[in-house]
Amino acid sequence: MINVMKLVGGLLFGLSLHGCAAYKPVPEGYTGPVAVVADSGMPVDGTKSIIFALMDVDGQGIDNSFRASAGASHGRGFALTTQFVGRPVPASKAMKVRLKGSHITGAPIHAIASQIAGTFFSVEGVVDFTPMSGGNYVVRGELKKGGSSVWIEDRATGLPVTEKIIEK
Repeated sequence: MINVMKLVGGLLFGLSLHGCAAYKPVPEGYTGPVAVVADSGMPVDGTKSIIFALMDVDGQGIDNSFRASAGASHGRGFALTTQFVGRPVPASKAMKVRLKGSHITGAPIHAIASQIAGTFFSVEGVVDFTPMSGGNYVVRGELKKGGSSVWIEDRATGLPVTEKIIEK
């Protein structure tokens, strides 16, 4: 049974990293204005965390805290090492971004057990976002039964700069 669990865990981890060569929203040699968008969240305990992340820009997957945390935790059983990612994005350009707020666990079986217990929440969706030159933004949200949400806010003012994606 242990070997089956390792195989399933390895397969799920591999699938989570599929397409690992992430798109870079600011390509090499770009000289235009940029802004920074950081993921956020918090550890719940040594095996589970909450992450609010920018997942893709204009349909292209990017480096994010879910990938970074899965990579940092690979091969450590239930232990979770949460990594938070920030990245530059082109400024003054309208884009569609996919945001995700979710619990993350060190082991897939823990996520399944948490879902069954009703203690694993997730929300995601696409919103319009036009970052300002030199802007500093953070993905924020809240996870709760029947009312999880995620959005981007201006780090300096704490005000939302995108529509809130609300669990339906």
